[in-house]
Amino acid sequence: MAAKASAAVSDTGDFEDDFDFGEDAEIIAPKVDLRRKAKERRAKAGDTDPVAMAEAAMQEMSDKFSGWMQSEAEALVTALEAAEMVDFAAECRATLFARSHDIKGQAMTLGFPAAGRVAASLCNLLDTVKDADRLPHELIRQHVLAIKAIARESLQNEANPVADKLADRLTEVTDDFLAAIA
Repeated sequence: MAAKASAAVSDTGDFEDDFDFGEDAEIIAPKVDLRRKAKERRAKAGDTDPVAMAEAAMQEMSDKFSGWMQSEAEALVTALEAAEMVDFAAECRATLFARSHDIKGQAMTLGFPAAGRVAASLCNLLDTVKDADRLPHELIRQHVLAIKAIARESLQNEANPVADKLADRLTEVTDDFLAAIA
């Protein structure tokens, strides 16, 4: 029988949950609570705010974000084309997933939330459907082309009704497809 650890969110803010471990798992409790070792640092006169510095650096780089997103979108298109040539063979499919996962992770930082939502939907689709023969090629293509369009049109930072509707619809169609094959 697998070992089981049980927990809940405590008053101290510790995260706790039920986890199933394998037969050979060993649970090791830390000897020292590192939170007790951490001290809040008070600002001194002349100190710069590290958060403000990071925000300023991000603002300074933000004019490059559109180019980076376009580059990521083109890499995704290339990965799709390679995957289509070999009927979504495992290696090409993994590359397509990795590219979409990168966009999913970077999109908010780069100011492209709609592209991130489309990429998340694509990741969900690629991760859930294990059999390449069952993959909806056209739906995958629509995800990739949507990300490319969002990047090309630089639909950044502000809510864009068209991009938001596109992301919503692709997510909805993907969820419906996955529910139908489950």
